Parts: sequence; structure tokens; C-alpha cells
Amino acid sequence: MDGGAHDDCGCGGSCDGAACRLPVGRSPLPTVDPAAWGTRRRRALRRAAGTRTADRDSPRRISVLMLDVGGVVIPSLFESVSLAGFPSGPLTDETTWGEVQRGETTERDYWTAVAAERPGLDIGGLWRACSHVRDELRRSLDALAERVRLVAFTNDMAHFFGERWPERFPELRAFDAIVEASRLGVHKPDPDAFRAAAAWVGERPDRCLFVDDLQANLDGAQRAGMHARLFDVRDPGGSVRRVLEDLDLALQPPARPVGAFRRPAADPGPTAAFAVSPGQRPGAPSAFRRGAR
Repeated sequence: MDGGAHDDCGCGGSCDGAACRLPVGRSPLPTVDPAAWGTRRRRALRRAAGTRTADRDSPRRISVLMLDVGGVVIPSLFESVSLAGFPSGPLTDETTWGEVQRGETTERDYWTAVAAERPGLDIGGLWRACSHVRDELRRSLDALAERVRLVAFTNDMAHFFGERWPERFPELRAFDAIVEASRLGVHKPDPDAFRAAAAWVGERPDRCLFVDDLQANLDGAQRAGMHARLFDVRDPGGSVRRVLEDLDLALQPPARPVGAFRRPAADPGPTAAFAVSPGQRPGAPSAFRRGAR
């Protein structure tokens, strides 16, 4: 995902090969013994199962951490694109982005309007070239994986990245499930989308903590009975710390590099990518494929 090639970056040839703000000096993803992975996950699930009688407001009740992808797991384009005149969105409280925050328009419609104002600007190309998993989240994956089940919940990442989009982000192998609302037949911020997502991962909504950078989506999650936490893209480090606090986890980084997500090629890992056929009843046991990438 090199932002220095015009064919990939979506800048329309106007960026002089510098469309993206990409992180530098990131350590390679180490390999983890599959047996150690399985032990860690079983321990986390047993811990979650043992807290079902806790008070609703206790962080020990949360057994599923459900993260939005674009804006939370990976930075928003406002953060990752370095092009003159590119929209600033929430970084400067842009008025039109406020409409997205309030649920008055959708993110897809917002980016369609941006592209219409700047012919030649390939928004999908910018997403593909400039996206990476946030370092702040990356460093916390081991701690999170020992405490909760990790779920990535997106409306439709395939719209910009293609059907095999999870393969672009090896860190997603640390997640127990990837749920796409477009396959559920109902999109965020509709509360039914959150109820369906909880059903797919086999948990009650009140056992889930949902994290998103859009207030409208958080409102929908709360109406569905989930706990919710705003991810402020202006303060990603602070946002990750607040999620850790919500889960009653220590705020210091792991003692060693994150190693929860690199597995031997022969082992596809625990992630379940959920695929729903049109008209299929939510919750039907045959509606997902294990390890679909």
C-alpha cells in the first residue's frame, strides 16, 4: 500500500507521489504459536462466561468488543490523506461532516459528493493506498484479545476495497469475527443492525461494547442495548485508552510487540467472516462461512 504511486493512490496524478500519511518504523508482525493462541482465546471466553451475573455497569460484564473499521480500526481518510484542499471532516468540525455524524446523510454519500466536486479524485483508491491498522490499536491487541472477543463491524468495506478486503490487514486475524452490515440486510445506524450483529456472534447486546467515530452509529447501538464509546479521531491514543478503561484493563502498553495476529499460512485462524444471503433470516445457523477471506 505504497502512497507513492499514482496508479494506486487515487490522487488523479496531482499529489507528486505523496498522497498518504503512512506510519514509519513499525515493527514486523511476529509469529505466534497456534497452541498459545487457542489457550489465550479459551481463557478469555471462560472469563467472559464467568461474569454473566455481574452488574450491568460492571466492565466485567462486557464479553464482546465490537469495533467499527473505517475510522476506528483503520484511520479515517481525513487523517491518512495528505492532499492540498482535501476535506478535513471532524478534524475541524466541518459542517457537511456534521451531517454524517448526526445520521442526516451517509458516509458513502459524503464521499460521493467529495468525488463529484473533484473529478479525477479516486476515493476508493485513496482508501486502498492510505489505509493501515492504527498503531495505537495494534499495540493493544494482545491485551484486548485476552479480555474479550474481538469483532470488526463495518457497513460495507467491500465497496471501496473489494470482497477480499480483510486480506489487506493481517492484524484482523486477531479478531474472532468480521461482520458486514451489508450482508445482514440492514446498515448502521439502524438498531436492528446491531441486534443482528450481536446475534451473529452469539451474544446479547448488553454484553457488547461498540466503538465508532460516528455519534449516529453509537446512538443506534445504545438503542439496541449495547454499551457505546465514541472514538475521537483527533485523539486516537486517548480513545484507545478510554476503551481499555471501559474494559477495566491496565493502560500501559504490552511488554512485548503485538503478536496476537500472525499465524502460520496453513492455519486460517479463528476469524469468521459472516455472509448473509438476501432475505435470509438473521440468526440462521448456516448463514456464515468459517475463515472466509
